[in-house]
Amino acid sequence: MSVTVEELLKLPSLRRAKVLGGHRGLSKIVSSISVLESTDPGVLVDEVFPQGEFFGSEIVITGFLNSTHNIPLQLANIRRLAEGGEVGLIIFYVGVYLPSVDQQLIDLANELDFVLISMPEGEATLRYGEVINDVMDCIFRDRAQNSSIVLDILARVSALPKHLQTVNTAMKMLSDRISASVLLCDQAFNILNLVAWPRGFESDIICGFKALSEYPGPGGSEPCAFVPDSRLYRLPIGADGGQRMELLLIKAGMPIDAATLGQVLDATRVCINIWGRKHGEIAIHELVRAILQDEPMKMRRLAEIFHVDVAAIHEMWIIQSGAEEAKARFKQALPALRECFAGFSGSLIMDVYGGRLLLFMSTPLSQQEAERMTEAVMETVTPGLPDAALCRCSGLMNTADVRAAYLSCKENLADVMKIYPARRAYTLGDLDFAHGCRSLIQSGEAALAECLRPLLPVQKDNEELDLAETLAVFLLDGESSVTMTSELLYLHKNTVKYRIRRISNLLGYKPDKMPEMLELYKACAVKRLLLDE
Repeated sequence: MSVTVEELLKLPSLRRAKVLGGHRGLSKIVSSISVLESTDPGVLVDEVFPQGEFFGSEIVITGFLNSTHNIPLQLANIRRLAEGGEVGLIIFYVGVYLPSVDQQLIDLANELDFVLISMPEGEATLRYGEVINDVMDCIFRDRAQNSSIVLDILARVSALPKHLQTVNTAMKMLSDRISASVLLCDQAFNILNLVAWPRGFESDIICGFKALSEYPGPGGSEPCAFVPDSRLYRLPIGADGGQRMELLLIKAGMPIDAATLGQVLDATRVCINIWGRKHGEIAIHELVRAILQDEPMKMRRLAEIFHVDVAAIHEMWIIQSGAEEAKARFKQALPALRECFAGFSGSLIMDVYGGRLLLFMSTPLSQQEAERMTEAVMETVTPGLPDAALCRCSGLMNTADVRAAYLSCKENLADVMKIYPARRAYTLGDLDFAHGCRSLIQSGEAALAECLRPLLPVQKDNEELDLAETLAVFLLDGESSVTMTSELLYLHKNTVKYRIRRISNLLGYKPDKMPEMLELYKACAVKRLLLDE
């Protein structure tokens, strides 16, 4: 995905080129190519990269034709190019006009991870155009084959120095990628970020935009009144901080298709969430979104940004509550939860997503550790949320498993809580079991009657004892323990023992005997679901 400097060196026009320095920068992504023959680095500061802003990800061609013997100027230009986000420099006509590449340039390139490339020495017939054509053709072919704008922008911005990782940088990359002017506005259509395409038309766009009396409807487009042969697109954005913004695109010539608009919107939202916040605040929410939406490529790229080992994550814990204030409570509990997990040595991600508190982690070292962590989570989260429930989904091998488990929890947790009302912590197996019970109920009267058949002997008993209820508590809640069942039913242990003996006599087998217990267990669960409706 996206063209790197190393891949460019395989092109016909660059196969004989030699990398002199900055080898660690060979993996940097190249978005374009340009030619530079300036002798004054001040020109780069004032005109090409004003106010330290980013306009790069380009690879630059030069022959230092106006400074062939001025090493300090050559060094100053390389430093400024690197600061502006350019990825490397291809030097032509070494041994022809430029006597040699000074070692100081190589040392600086190594220091800055700025790739310094020399074309074959002593060849006066080399042409800039051959390299330019090869490089741009390679970039265009890559974009056609790999259409993920989101991954491209993420890869390029995350590879930049911290001070260049901004929303404005991302908007410039986005503008270059789709060849359109990009305006990011607040809800009142006040311009927050503007990148004109082509560059230099900012003032014209500002004047024309401010003169507009109305805008396209949300998600719509219309001819742009102030840019000839172009359309104005409006894409509302809801960022995770709660703020609403408007993304407007001005595209001349060919219109932007719906798929590209969707990618542009997603890329902008992701960049706002990650790089549009205050220093130190990380939008881990985007990583969680990528995991749950089963987007492995995007997930890996975000994991690199956040330094998260997603390969080690095999568990997802979901905590949810029906209370209106649950989402706010979950967010408030995050700092305390992080303290609870301070001693956990594995990978850990926490976030509130879709009104649920989610924890992604590597598998605890032991069942005892898992139980301790579950108890800590519930003690931290449940005060004020008596209906809060935790579902532990283990053995997840990939994002598809994670998404399936999340959807299963959304669909089946309510039924799980009906089947096991005495519990507040559940497993993925409980979800699967509840789903099977619900499917059986929906499969028809004949299948339902067959499922409930094991309970008939107990239900026909004439004694004034709720044997069916005792059986359900014994199997579903009491873990086949007389002690636990007596505590849950507020009965003496001897009373429970008597009822279990009576149930055994009616059934012809002990209720905890395998394999008969399997069908009996399911029958009790299905009956609970039916009684709750």
